[in-house]
Amino acid sequence: MSNKNILLIVLLGLALGFGCGTLGPVAALALVGAVIALGIVLCRYELSVLVIAGFGIIDALLRAFGGGLGSVWDELFLIFLVMLWFYKWIRDRNDDGFKTSPMDIPLFIFIGAMIVCLIINSPDFKVALEGFRAIVQYMLWYFVVIQLLRGEKDAKTVTAFFVLVVGVLALHGIYQYIIGVEMPSGWVDQNEAGVRTRVYSIFTSPNVFGSLLTLAAPMAISLALAAKNGKGRLLYAIIALCITASLVFTSSRGAWIGFAVAIGIYVLMKDKRLIIPCVLGALLVFIAVPSVGNRISYMLSPEYIESSLKGGRLVRWLTGIEIVKDFPVFGVGLGHFGGAVAMNNEMRLLVDTKTIDTFYMDNYMLKTAVESGLVGFAAFMALMYSVVINGFRTMKISATKLSKELSTGITAGLCGVITHNLVENIFEVPMMTSLFWMFTAVVMSIWYYQYKAD
Repeated sequence: MSNKNILLIVLLGLALGFGCGTLGPVAALALVGAVIALGIVLCRYELSVLVIAGFGIIDALLRAFGGGLGSVWDELFLIFLVMLWFYKWIRDRNDDGFKTSPMDIPLFIFIGAMIVCLIINSPDFKVALEGFRAIVQYMLWYFVVIQLLRGEKDAKTVTAFFVLVVGVLALHGIYQYIIGVEMPSGWVDQNEAGVRTRVYSIFTSPNVFGSLLTLAAPMAISLALAAKNGKGRLLYAIIALCITASLVFTSSRGAWIGFAVAIGIYVLMKDKRLIIPCVLGALLVFIAVPSVGNRISYMLSPEYIESSLKGGRLVRWLTGIEIVKDFPVFGVGLGHFGGAVAMNNEMRLLVDTKTIDTFYMDNYMLKTAVESGLVGFAAFMALMYSVVINGFRTMKISATKLSKELSTGITAGLCGVITHNLVENIFEVPMMTSLFWMFTAVVMSIWYYQYKAD
């Protein structure tokens, strides 16, 4: 055992002894757990990334029982990970230096574009700064996570843990469907029939839950195919089925579209001969499951289009396009329209002598164009293109079956989330944005070590 590890154990022991001697039994027990966890993380710092993989459950628990910690824990943990990376750099400076990847420049360009928009066009600087933070902050997970992970083994650990967590949530969703959990009337159009409930697990929206399931589904399939024994394949196959079933029960059409794209990309990368069976399977679900058939049929009906043009997505999109025409270059200002920051600050916008109260744009790409103009929109679309194309490149250079399966499943899931953002503001949800950039870092960690090996 090295002198550094001995010193670390001694320091942890002193801290533990002091805590147990001055605190009550409950606080002391919590301190014991915290010290043990810290000791494990300092010895294997890549395990800290599992906290982000379990973001949904951790966030829900802290918001329910953690008091004020529930609203700031992710910021505090980001600071902790930065400090942990410095510790890693000092401890293992001969192992890996600062890791770079093809995603660095696109991310810096987008962040730079947001800074330009913030400086040049901020009608209300406080709101704009809040909007900037909401967009950029969660991208910082990428830069920290890629520094902490060490290749294929760590990528599998993080992905497997995430899939297991989502598998548990999927089971909860199935349970909600069985008992017919109550849902707000606004979750289903009054003209729509056949939907008795929409599941959401521990989240506030079936659309958010559906997006989480869309991200996890291809990864579960990849882990099943990469498993070395029958038990592992069976476990991940069952989880994949549970995730798919729970996704169906969310009745989230946007998540279904994202899932279709994710599975389509996965199949194209794996074996194009599976396209026809997948299409036939989708048609079977459409016919055999009334809630799915009714939701999709109604979406294509004249009644839905008329309803949506009055107070739904279509009228919001048309309004957003008109705003972009009036503010084409730098938009109306970050956080000023179309998203959570604007809603929280009750922002209003004057368009053609008409005052419009803000609303959720239900299209993150269009929301980006409204708030940051064509400058921010172009930078964001280039960033999304970079995520996809670098995922594909990682698949091609992966030399092992596990790396290829992981990069394929993760990239497919990321593509599903990007697609879902065309009809929802999914990147407004801290959990989803954090997971998106964490898994982008996981893919690029695989790329880094494969490229380094070559």
